[in-house]
Amino acid sequence: MTRLQERIESFNRAFEILSEAVNAYKNNCMNILTHMALIQSFELAWKVLKDYLDENGVKVYLPKEVIKEAFSFEVISNGQLWIDMLNARNSISHEYNLDKVNSILMNISGEYFQELLQFKAYIREFHS
Repeated sequence: MTRLQERIESFNRAFEILSEAVNAYKNNCMNILTHMALIQSFELAWKVLKDYLDENGVKVYLPKEVIKEAFSFEVISNGQLWIDMLNARNSISHEYNLDKVNSILMNISGEYFQELLQFKAYIREFHS
């Protein structure tokens, strides 16, 4: 099994947790455990992109570089949304303003989740 295949399997497991966390968040947006699950479970996507690019001869290491190259190679179609997801991931662990945290959590459970759902379908194509 290649590193990319291992990473995709890890992403798929994390995505299932994210799906459950999104559902739990929509049922009770005040549950702190749901907040933590949302934040942690959408981390692996950019690493799948990195391994995919690496397997195709593109060497990039930093998350923003990975996203830019993946967009350039049309692996993802909404590069700005991926940058927004990355920025949200980076900022939320140091954010104490509850309004900002709630805004990020709404984005994770909404548009970010939808983007990752599309990405999950896309990576199924190069996982076989």
